[in-house]
Amino acid sequence: MPALKKMLQACDLDMLERISSFWSVDTTNLDLAAAAETLYQAMQDEALASEILASLPEAVKVAWEDVQRNPQKITWAHFTRKYGEVREFGPARREREEPEQHPISIAETLWYRGLIGRAFLNLPPEPREFVFIPDELLPESGPGEKLLSTLAIQKVEAKSLKIIAAADGRIIDHLTDWLAAKRMGRNLPVDISKAWVESEPFIAHMAAFSGLINAKGELEPDALPQFFQKDRVSILAEWATAWLNSTTINDLRSIPGLVFEGDWHNDPLKPRLFIVEMLRGLTQGDWHSLTALTRAVKTLQPDFQRSSGDYDLWFIRKADSSEFLRGFDHWDEVDGALIRYLINGPLHWLGMTDLGRGKEKAETAFKLTPLFFTLFNTDKPISEITKETPIKVAADLSFNIPAGASRPLRYQLARFCEIRSMTAIETCYEITPASLKLAQQNGLKPGQLVQYLEKNLKTPLPRNLMLLADQWEKHARVEEVTNVTLLRTHSSEVLQHLVSHPPTAKFIIEQLSPTTALINPAGIKVIKQSLLEIGLLTEIHLEV
Repeated sequence: MPALKKMLQACDLDMLERISSFWSVDTTNLDLAAAAETLYQAMQDEALASEILASLPEAVKVAWEDVQRNPQKITWAHFTRKYGEVREFGPARREREEPEQHPISIAETLWYRGLIGRAFLNLPPEPREFVFIPDELLPESGPGEKLLSTLAIQKVEAKSLKIIAAADGRIIDHLTDWLAAKRMGRNLPVDISKAWVESEPFIAHMAAFSGLINAKGELEPDALPQFFQKDRVSILAEWATAWLNSTTINDLRSIPGLVFEGDWHNDPLKPRLFIVEMLRGLTQGDWHSLTALTRAVKTLQPDFQRSSGDYDLWFIRKADSSEFLRGFDHWDEVDGALIRYLINGPLHWLGMTDLGRGKEKAETAFKLTPLFFTLFNTDKPISEITKETPIKVAADLSFNIPAGASRPLRYQLARFCEIRSMTAIETCYEITPASLKLAQQNGLKPGQLVQYLEKNLKTPLPRNLMLLADQWEKHARVEEVTNVTLLRTHSSEVLQHLVSHPPTAKFIIEQLSPTTALINPAGIKVIKQSLLEIGLLTEIHLEV
């Protein structure tokens, strides 16, 4: 921090005289240099400094202690927003207003007692203007510097959590499903992929980090073997490092439910680095309150993603509202939402935070995993995050593939199957005529799948799977089950009339017997009218 002498030397003589009045220093008839030196000597008197601090109103004392104990440093914009402005006065204006006698804010009270200063400091992430207390005024017995994370982030009892979502790295499995769909030239069903907690753009970024897709978003098949051979923790560690240093992933603009308008830009890297660096100060193995974390940042470093401290520059609104979330009053809805997103989103997806909640509908607690600390300490051994889980093959030729299953198996099955259902922890694939036709178009045969499964599955395959592979490769035919509209007449003459009558004949799909036929339901009205013309009523029984 800037030294006291340097701070005083930057003041004009009138300002020094006003500060001196509180420190019982007479600077009358002294020039600027002498006045600064005399005041400097007086302010180093510990007894006098203690007396000055003790005389402060309680609210002012709280503000001074806030600056004193905050190791992350407080920007001037945040300080004045919280404790009021310090008016910019020259000597003449000070003479008229006497701000030291009539301060309009807590900040101004501290300013005219010489207890705080303001300066541009070259502190990460970039040079900004900060409020500071000169080193000489910091009591040696005062609270030592602590990480922001240890100040106000309360711990949560594990037994109070009813639901725990472990960071099991299932994004690796979801990305494998996504890659297989891309290889086959199809998109994942939107309603099914919503079961995933990760967004598809985030998955695409991870694929790009691993070289699995190129700049055009096209699959790079040659990169798959290396991806399949890596252990899960190594993949998560690589992705986490890439995400942490990425300027292409914009976490703020990824928050669900927010809409971003206008031509403005935010720095995605600085707030991410700030939050992760802060989390490093938390203890391993303990549950922490997400609400307390957010509150601590709001209290001590609210401008963590806004270097200028300006809360009116960004045009952000909720998706269900036309009102823009501008001003510090909306901090929780924007800046607080970013903190919650980082903890519940990327950090959880990438295996670094377990999440928990009690009776609430949303996560209220988090715990840093060993992987989080491993990323910052390469001396620690990296161990596999989960054991490989088995795939279940059912008699109806469906395959239940849980998170943590073999990635090559998942990928190959996905190339021959369609997704029947999907949850956050399991994907169910099934063999269908459409999936086999698509596989055939891509040069794949069912027999190849059978051989691969026999080699890699520990359980016997259903006999009907092998029969299916044989039948399909010989005939590539399927039996058909479909909904149809059946016309049944009381005599063959009536049906023959409809078949021979051009307006109705075009709706006859197939004659099954002299009195029954399959018809196109679009022709029901025409057929009914034609029968009415020959004196026959039509009774219609259709399921709705």
